[in-house]
Amino acid sequence: MTTAEELSERYPEVLYPGDLKDVPPGWLDIVDRYFAVVSPLMKDSGYEVVTAAELAGGLDWMWTSPLSAMTAERHRVVDREDVLLELRSYHTCSTCGRPGVGWTTGKTIVTRCEEHSGGERVVDGKPLMRRTPHGVVRYDVAADQLVDVDAEDV
Repeated sequence: MTTAEELSERYPEVLYPGDLKDVPPGWLDIVDRYFAVVSPLMKDSGYEVVTAAELAGGLDWMWTSPLSAMTAERHRVVDREDVLLELRSYHTCSTCGRPGVGWTTGKTIVTRCEEHSGGERVVDGKPLMRRTPHGVVRYDVAADQLVDVDAEDV
């Protein structure tokens, strides 16, 4: 399993030591996949992670960059990767990185696999979708990609 320190060393142009300290270990591999795309694109842009932590069963992820560094291409790619990262987190155990689902424990929602589960399983038959500046998408778990959805079907 990838560590936060390894990711900081692998992507020094976009990560500072400690940026990922609050990211659960099971999600570090999906963060690695995110930076494999985002890091080369955002190199020398002033990209900086602001928030990276578990929240309500998903990865709460925010970053900043000077507006002058943001081209239309950077916006398009990073916006899509941000959504993909978030939706991947809702399908990945935050403890071990295996496929996971939502569980409630008291007032807390977490995403875990069966082995690391606890509380009651969240059952919702609707796929998670996100409205983006470029349309509506859902996450296809089997293909590990975002799929465009007709906005009228939402």
